[in-house]
Amino acid sequence: MITYRLLTPADFTSLYECFLEAFSDYQVDMRMSQEQFEQRISRDGVRLEISAGAFDGNRMIGFYMNASGMWLGKLTAYDAGTGVIPAYRRQGVAKELFAFMVAHVKEASSTQYLLEVLTTNEPAISLYRRLGFAETRRLAVFRRSEPVKPLDTAVVLRRVEQPDWELFKSFWDGYPSWQNSIDAVERIARDTVIICAYVDARCVGYGVAFKPAASLMQLAVAPAHRRRGIGSQILSALQDEVGESLKVNNVDEELKETIAFFEANGFKLVLEQYEMMTSCRQDCRI
Repeated sequence: MITYRLLTPADFTSLYECFLEAFSDYQVDMRMSQEQFEQRISRDGVRLEISAGAFDGNRMIGFYMNASGMWLGKLTAYDAGTGVIPAYRRQGVAKELFAFMVAHVKEASSTQYLLEVLTTNEPAISLYRRLGFAETRRLAVFRRSEPVKPLDTAVVLRRVEQPDWELFKSFWDGYPSWQNSIDAVERIARDTVIICAYVDARCVGYGVAFKPAASLMQLAVAPAHRRRGIGSQILSALQDEVGESLKVNNVDEELKETIAFFEANGFKLVLEQYEMMTSCRQDCRI
């Protein structure tokens, strides 16, 4: 008999093992060490007390990892990872687990529920739509096999420890995904590196990388200083810090200039995701 319950810290190892098995046939390589897994859920702000697992006896066979925080001005629950191991799929486990879990999300006073799903994962997309989710953005994921070779430009690069978020946000054309948000950066500050670019002693661009995953979390240049190689210089400096070519995840496809920048630097689109959201009002379908 399959049972459902909220998770506790004692479930961490079982959650990690279930995560690896559930994503063993995923389109993206999700293999990672237990330490890397812990860093990942710290970045996303996962709270085990509002996360849920499905169990066959003592064995975890599925999970919803949930985070909680402010998103676009509202208290939001975020699905940081959902999975069911292959032998238990197509048995309604994910739907039943969701129904169990979402009541506790509401109790945590979240007003909306946010997630991302591969655009090619039609079964999951259909399920989420039936549960009341709607697409909010289409997000691009890029990879590059070789390090970026920056253009020569009269810019000074400097690593900084204290980010000036108000200044940095003034460089934005859009806003980052949950995993790359300001809150995410601050949750894992000790595992990030921030590089600022200066022209005439004034910061005109910055980038943030998550070192354990070699992933770019944020990169922006002031509009008046774009197309001068500054973004490429920042990318190169961040790569030097993490020791390998950066992964670029969840870029809003409406940001055409940003997409063109990564393509011009040799990054290739490898997959796309829908960002989806639903309300957590008492009368909603979940």
